[in-house]
Amino acid sequence: MDSERFAREVLSWDPRERVSNLCSDLIKIPSENPPGDCQEIAAFIREQLERAGFLVRRIVGPSGQPSLVTELEFGDGPVLILNGHMDVVPAGDCARWSWDPFSGLQRDGYVLGRGASDMKGGLASLMVALEHVASSDIHGLAGRIIFMAVPDEETGGSNGTAFLLDKGIVGDACLIAEPSGTNPTIGQKGNLWLRLRTEGQPAHGSLSPLVGVNAILDMYKGIQAIYSLYEKRWLIPPREQELINRSQAILRAGGRDLPAEALGRVTVNVGKITGGEKVNIVADRCEAHFDLRVPIGVETSEVLREAVEQVNQVGLHNAFVEPYSTPNEPNYTPLEHPFVGLVLKVIKAVTRKDPSPVLQWASSDARFFRYKGIPTVQYGPCELEGIHSYDERVSVDDLVQAARVYALLMCEFLRKGPGHLESS
Repeated sequence: MDSERFAREVLSWDPRERVSNLCSDLIKIPSENPPGDCQEIAAFIREQLERAGFLVRRIVGPSGQPSLVTELEFGDGPVLILNGHMDVVPAGDCARWSWDPFSGLQRDGYVLGRGASDMKGGLASLMVALEHVASSDIHGLAGRIIFMAVPDEETGGSNGTAFLLDKGIVGDACLIAEPSGTNPTIGQKGNLWLRLRTEGQPAHGSLSPLVGVNAILDMYKGIQAIYSLYEKRWLIPPREQELINRSQAILRAGGRDLPAEALGRVTVNVGKITGGEKVNIVADRCEAHFDLRVPIGVETSEVLREAVEQVNQVGLHNAFVEPYSTPNEPNYTPLEHPFVGLVLKVIKAVTRKDPSPVLQWASSDARFFRYKGIPTVQYGPCELEGIHSYDERVSVDDLVQAARVYALLMCEFLRKGPGHLESS
């Protein structure tokens, strides 16, 4: 069929049974990260794609975990990358779930379980859309689709997406099926993980606080110093500040006041503390790890300098502040980029709603594409409340809608000449 006919018919295409069952099957294969074992789910995805006629490359990263890459070619033309991750965060205390987190149960129009929204639902919709485009024998397309399924987004992405890009995979644009709801995300905050170490003077606990210097008490002061970064108002360039303001307004209109507030601030979380040797010894050492998220328009090096300065001002006995992983800079795809416009038009054509692109308060593999100069947008099915929490689920209607968006986006991105959405 020609591309114009496909673009019309995909709006009523109904992959409900296929996409809901595939999402359920993916959830049934545990791929919690940590520990990060994606061997079984990668084998399943590869089998599904090969059954649909795709040639799938299995590429093993430094961690020993596999990524999967397959391509759909229509001759010379632009390259669209479709990206999704196979790993999920741990389910946590299964007794606090209302259902088995790895059941993949389908109930009342939802698929239930860990990863339903983040992001086995998006992965299922991508795969079903890719199968549909490949089997439709569409004429009038030019270019290439690269689909990649990666194993380690939840622990940084260095062994999956970043590894594949460093190996030479390139594209003209990228769509990641991360959970978003109707409004796609076009940028995200940076992250800076810090280690604060305090050193004290040990002494017999029975004489404390008369003797010794307690490193744990110093740590308490150091934590307060680093948390003061949340209150600081950073100097953000006008263009980036306008993007933040716009996203905040959209989020607040949707009742998401806390994420909106976080967009313009350096958020701080002390996530781990260790210290001391024994209960009756004045602690001579303590270490804390911090997760700082940095707004667009602010550099992580600036935040690090401020963190060091604030800790120094407290006047601790002996304290050291340093990053303990490579910082990730804030990143975004400009609102006016043609790819952003195309994604918005496709979403509107499918959903009949006006999507509003927003910034993301967390981070994802999107940064690796943007660092390589590849414009990147995230759009995926989800119920935001269950992500990284208990009772995660995704609506089957959202899975179907996302699959339609992905299929139409592939068609419009690769269509020769101006697409009908551009002229509508």
